[in-house]
Amino acid sequence: MWAMIASLEPIVQALAPAFTPASFRTHGQFFLAWILCLGKHRLGRVADNTQPQQLRDHSQRHGLDTYYNFFERSAWNPATLAYHLAVFMLTHLQFTGCITLLVDDTLTHKRGKSVWGLGWFRDAVASTKKRVATASGHNWVVVAVAVCLPVTKTPILALPLLARLHQPGKGQPSCAQLAREMLGTILEWFPDRHFTLVGDGAYAAKTLLQDLDARVTFVGRLRGDAALFDPRLPAAKKGRRGRKATKGPRLPSPKAAAVKADRKRSTTGDWLWQEVDVTVYGSQRQLRAFSYEAVWPRVLGLRPVRIVVVRDPQERMQDCYLFTTDLQASLDWVITQFAWRWSIEVLFRASKQVLDIEAPQHFCQESVEKVAPWVWSMQSVIMVWYITAGRDLAEAEELRALMGAWDSEWSLRHMVQVLRRATLNATIKPMSAEPNELLKLIETLKNCVNLAA
Repeated sequence: MWAMIASLEPIVQALAPAFTPASFRTHGQFFLAWILCLGKHRLGRVADNTQPQQLRDHSQRHGLDTYYNFFERSAWNPATLAYHLAVFMLTHLQFTGCITLLVDDTLTHKRGKSVWGLGWFRDAVASTKKRVATASGHNWVVVAVAVCLPVTKTPILALPLLARLHQPGKGQPSCAQLAREMLGTILEWFPDRHFTLVGDGAYAAKTLLQDLDARVTFVGRLRGDAALFDPRLPAAKKGRRGRKATKGPRLPSPKAAAVKADRKRSTTGDWLWQEVDVTVYGSQRQLRAFSYEAVWPRVLGLRPVRIVVVRDPQERMQDCYLFTTDLQASLDWVITQFAWRWSIEVLFRASKQVLDIEAPQHFCQESVEKVAPWVWSMQSVIMVWYITAGRDLAEAEELRALMGAWDSEWSLRHMVQVLRRATLNATIKPMSAEPNELLKLIETLKNCVNLAA
């Protein structure tokens, strides 16, 4: 059995109330085995890694029941686990002021006639501007917490918090509806906190933004041809019959507003480009932008929003049309907040490439709804551990010395390597003088090599 290092134990212990005592023991063993597993992360293969000192007897039919039952029949649920993780995260990372939440969906590829919740969804990685590719799998909506590291030049890290499965078929909640439910859960957990929710164009939807809680500020993308209106009501004519106006005249769409700003010759009035210095996607950029107030009845009813049109003078990016419910927001704040959304894309890529979240084979509803959220929660545990304690270990210093020009110590791959090396050092102690212990050490090393093959 792998030894849990001292710096990791407080974080794992903080999650104990989400489990029964028996499930918590399995959870700890499974977590370390997932980190130490070097091959395909199928549930059976990960279970084999829980006991490296002795290879599993495959002649025993029910040798893996404990680990399969951890997902299929155990009483714990992902929402309770996420709550205890969120409390630990917010207290130990010392969040102050408004907390930025990121929302997006991702496809985990799966196949099989008996897999619950399976459907055909858009594959963002395989799709292009001219061609939309679809693939079979599970479509997950994930809400993550954005963590800024002020002591480094590193951009934002996204720590997964809640995940819900978007099921195919009519009558099922949309991605925006699932995002609203998860946002409501987080607001119940932390009634005294204020949040900024950042989403892509798919989440600029009425189902998410209608009657948005006053503690939440939304920053997102809107269509270039969105129908916008002036929030200022026109003066009512005396004696005119009929309904009173609820909104002003139609305003230029974001795309038309950019054309209008290009034609502007004077340096006063509205529709004026401004130079904005921002840090986006890890680099300092000088962009051009302008903003104006409008109402977007189709999505936000009559609530005024601030529209921000962004242009890259170097033409490395296409014009971007953003909006926020904070009418006092500055141009650089809106652009920077939306750029933070890229970190959740990095999160998805790391969970698939490093933690191999697509590998487990599971079929029943209970397992499908638990495995992926559990892996994402453990991804947050690893990142919180590294930020608070892991980067100060000797193993982290050793690996930093071996990093190349393109490596980053804040990547999930580096964090997992540090944790894996620290766990191996805590478990395998070759300096022992006891012959029996050295023999066990050799046997454990042989098993590790066999399990990695």
